[in-house]
Amino acid sequence: MPYPSILTIIPNTLEQDKLSTALKKIGYTHIITADSANSGWAVLKTTDVGCVIAAYNISDISGLALLKFLKKEERFADLPVFLTDSAFTKIKVIKAGQAGVSGLFVIPYNPKALKMRLATALGKLKDPVIHQVELNVKKGLELIEKKEYKKALGVFETLVIEKENPEFYYNIGYIKTAQNKHYEAIEAFSKATRLDRLFVKAYKAMAVVYRAMGAAEKVEECTRIAVEIYMDTDKLGKAEDMLNELLASGTDSLNVFNTLGVLYRKKGDIKEAMKQYKKALKVHPDEPYIYYNIGRLYLDAKNTTKAKTYFQAALDKDHGFNEAKQVIKAIDLGMI
Repeated sequence: MPYPSILTIIPNTLEQDKLSTALKKIGYTHIITADSANSGWAVLKTTDVGCVIAAYNISDISGLALLKFLKKEERFADLPVFLTDSAFTKIKVIKAGQAGVSGLFVIPYNPKALKMRLATALGKLKDPVIHQVELNVKKGLELIEKKEYKKALGVFETLVIEKENPEFYYNIGYIKTAQNKHYEAIEAFSKATRLDRLFVKAYKAMAVVYRAMGAAEKVEECTRIAVEIYMDTDKLGKAEDMLNELLASGTDSLNVFNTLGVLYRKKGDIKEAMKQYKKALKVHPDEPYIYYNIGRLYLDAKNTTKAKTYFQAALDKDHGFNEAKQVIKAIDLGMI
């Protein structure tokens, strides 16, 4: 058999046929098909396959959920798993990456992309340039561990010259931080975030450096961005830890209390969310969005009377607050 077998889990028969045809054209003729996660799991338990290609959306459980499940199973931890979709949103890409996806295939399929990614994942192809970069990154990290910062800096600066990469800039920032070169560290971390706006680790590192510099407003700004990224990717525990750490440092900020309120509401803890919003109001009693957020809490609790009171308060503070106007109208019409 020239190529390993591939399990495709695609509920749509037409899309299943298109994928099978595309795979056969690039040499993968041993294809096992399944139309649900359950039937795919039955195949995996009884058959050795080289990799799995699953639709992001499957009827019984999502392809993402299947991916997470397989990665937790010791037997399948190293099995390459790809996901397919007609349109990958930013959040879908982030969640798939965090779950350990081997790659993403956009429908309609690109034969060249299919061939390259499958060959790489299945060990048929080893890009020598990528391999050398990986070796250099490993060398640089080992030098950081040994606190040989000057040599490590040289390694990562060379990598940046060859190809800009947010992780390389992050490591340069880490070295500069260890050397107490704060302004140079901030510059490196900033370059990392410009290359990857969702690079939460770099925002956290900047907050640490700004704290050492005594720049409280910058600490809060970087922390807020990191928290928003965590919340957008459903890492609520990490977001909560960062906000509480910021409060413990002595910050008494409207934004921190308001964000905590949003976080607890997202977690379903209405009582704690209300507590944080009330703290935010004490800091800034004229902020309309706080009243609006409290109104949304009361809507969650099915208390439309209280909710309308706070939405009206928000509107009184800002007469152009369209969201508040719309929700009041919806309450009056009995739509909520």
